[in-house]
Amino acid sequence: MFARILALLLLASLAAPPALAQSRLAAIEARGPLTCAAFPRPSLARETPSGWTGFLPDLCRAIAIAALGPDAGDDFKSLELPEDEKALNGGAFDVLFLTQEEIAENALARIVAPGPAVFFNSYAVMVEKGSAATRLEDLAGASICLHEADPAAEALAEYFGKKGKSFIAMPFQEDVEWRDAYNSRHCRAAAAEMTDLIDLRLHRGVNRFDSVLLPEKLAVFPIIAATPPGDPRWTAAVARVVRFLHGSGARDREAPALRLQKNWRENILVKLGDGAAIFARDLGEKSPYKLPRGIAP
Repeated sequence: MFARILALLLLASLAAPPALAQSRLAAIEARGPLTCAAFPRPSLARETPSGWTGFLPDLCRAIAIAALGPDAGDDFKSLELPEDEKALNGGAFDVLFLTQEEIAENALARIVAPGPAVFFNSYAVMVEKGSAATRLEDLAGASICLHEADPAAEALAEYFGKKGKSFIAMPFQEDVEWRDAYNSRHCRAAAAEMTDLIDLRLHRGVNRFDSVLLPEKLAVFPIIAATPPGDPRWTAAVARVVRFLHGSGARDREAPALRLQKNWRENILVKLGDGAAIFARDLGEKSPYKLPRGIAP
């Protein structure tokens, strides 16, 4: 299914408005910092008094270093719609970290060109540590808190439907509501994106109990590095940086046509470390989240 969606998005991106068909890198060089945006995911991007930190802001910085040099500036933003609709339509963001579903649901297919996966997220379920439920099927008949607009709800219903079982859905309209309901033990489990659950696990609420993710993943989906359409060279340049951070592009031959900075790989390593170091610092063993590297590409 994801392959079909991605193919449609790629075809749509070919029909880019003529106004955007210009050198993106030249525009970045002329105006200053590289701009990146993503829909809110607190565990992947956190705003602090000193600026944005986390996995996605670090990827943005790596792309900025490759494009503009070791002292490059970057500007990361939490994407909000409809507030940012005009900026999106105008190609204001150089890199967008999006899921295929976010692109489709927000009608962004004509204003972004899909790129490589930077992270694999999943829909998952979390329970209190020590719960009798150690696998997802143990929650048959149990109450599960979820956000009513979250695709995790549909994935959960499909999972139990295939097993001929059911659960008690406790949907909430606001993010803070389902978090509070879970932390107050109004339900036995919480279902959401894995990145939302690990943030919820970290902020334990009034009862201060520990939580664990159940081993089954309801669905796995990529977060991709998308770019404005109309400049395949910029799209390829971003993909080259992501490939390097994944550890699969260290021996790629130079591609002068992409116009990346000389020694851009070495500059990224000095400033940020390699992909493994970035993951460890932001999401892995050196972070509060303690995720295994296997969940990234």
